[in-house]
Amino acid sequence: MSNQPSPDKMKNPFGINWYTIVLFVVLAFIFVRKDLSLNFNLNAPMKVNTEKSRKYQAPSQKVSNSRKKNKSKLTQKTSLKKEVAKEIKKGTSMFNFFGNPFRKGKKENDLFRKLENVNQLTKENYLKRFAHVAKSEQEKFQIPASLILANALLHSQGGQNNLSSDYNNHFSIFCGDGWNGGTGSLDGTCYRIYESAWMSFRNHSQYITSGKFADLINLGSTDYQGWAKGLAKRNFSKDENLERNLIRIIEQYGLNDLD
Repeated sequence: MSNQPSPDKMKNPFGINWYTIVLFVVLAFIFVRKDLSLNFNLNAPMKVNTEKSRKYQAPSQKVSNSRKKNKSKLTQKTSLKKEVAKEIKKGTSMFNFFGNPFRKGKKENDLFRKLENVNQLTKENYLKRFAHVAKSEQEKFQIPASLILANALLHSQGGQNNLSSDYNNHFSIFCGDGWNGGTGSLDGTCYRIYESAWMSFRNHSQYITSGKFADLINLGSTDYQGWAKGLAKRNFSKDENLERNLIRIIEQYGLNDLD
């Protein structure tokens, strides 16, 4: 028998399975490639889609601009309202031009505003003329002389209105129940008529110390503020600001020095 090697041993003298080696090398190559790719992706910086970011921010910017515009409009409206309110309060500018209908009713019933149009010397002479009468009424009825004078000045407009000049009614006292004296009508309202200014002062004293005003006598002859408040609360006259106006007159002319 011959000792020559077989053809298989001649092709693979070391007995190595080449198919196994090739397969191993291929698998190793694939594994290494995947690992490199993974490391590369992990180390690579993250890309930001700036275009999408801009698209997302754009609506926010529009909302911000819209809010600014709305805020600006609101500020303008608020400013306009303040200006209108200011004009109405002052009664000037365009509202005066058209007669300012917004304040008409209230202004007509505020006697102090009307009194401001009366000559200053006329008002001072009126106070001097009736100061002794008011003092006399205070001593008899325990009513502050300052309040009597202020009430007369306010309601007679310093002796210049029709009630005081035609009817001798210096306090604008209404007819009312129980009045048996003379009466006269002015603007659809019935007022008392007196024979003299002195009788008007005396009836005023009697009037505000009786009936619905009777309890005011407990305030004493120096509490002019309490009397002013009491007359206003009991609707002595049509003046909507009676309490404030009486106190203003008393303190403006120092009439409380008479009390």
